[in-house]
Amino acid sequence: MKKRIGYLLGIIAIVLAIVFSYQAGKKEVEGNIKTVIGNSVYNVWEGYNSIIEDSNKGLTIDAISKMNERLIYVTAYSNVIDRGTGQTLLQPIASKISNIAKGIEDNYYQDGGVNEQQQEKYKQMIEAIKEVNEQILKVYYIPNSEGTVKLKIENFEELIEINKRLN
Repeated sequence: MKKRIGYLLGIIAIVLAIVFSYQAGKKEVEGNIKTVIGNSVYNVWEGYNSIIEDSNKGLTIDAISKMNERLIYVTAYSNVIDRGTGQTLLQPIASKISNIAKGIEDNYYQDGGVNEQQQEKYKQMIEAIKEVNEQILKVYYIPNSEGTVKLKIENFEELIEINKRLN
């Protein structure tokens, strides 16, 4: 009888150890995911912010090429964020913005400059980027947390609207 109680207590101890180990591992994984998503959110915001800052310098081929390079990594980081949060929001927007920027670059090479229509597309794209950056701060960060990101995002309707407008 004492052996059975000893075995039973041993089994209970092992099960409890496994449960505690699993919970600790789960928290560590969640922390790692938050770190990756936090880094990605910052890089998307910073990439877009750099494009906004450079938009004041004029629309030259160098500026357009630099913008397209930034949009490549913005699109990649957006994909990481969307996968981590389970919401496909930023990657489609980044892809559409990237396509607009590539179109401007292609027309620049084709026409030898930027025409009025391309300048208007560029202005609209910059306005969309500004809106996206505002929404990134609202949707992905916990308010007053000094940069802590949310894994479960909500109130992202404005990002959906921006995506629709970019069609």
